[in-house]
Amino acid sequence: MPYQGDTTPATSTPAPTATHTVAVIPAVDLFLGTVTITSKAGTGRFGHPQPHLIARALAQAVRPTLWSGASRTLTVTVAAAGKRAGVQQHYTLSRELPA
Repeated sequence: MPYQGDTTPATSTPAPTATHTVAVIPAVDLFLGTVTITSKAGTGRFGHPQPHLIARALAQAVRPTLWSGASRTLTVTVAAAGKRAGVQQHYTLSRELPA
């Protein structure tokens, strides 16, 4: 019997949706544990349980820091041995805090 190929129907998978990110320079308050982000959309103040980790990553950043408002994720690319483009570190921040 000759080979007929794959006879199972193709399943369609939805294309991954790209999240909108913007380059930002965040301000980290180590005492209060807050991260302030200013963009064209306005200023937001968010909390994080370990702000010192974000501050350390920002000190070692090799690319612009990216902010995704939809997922409240701050992405910092830091230097890494053997990784020419660096390694991305993601920090999910808490909901926006009142000013």
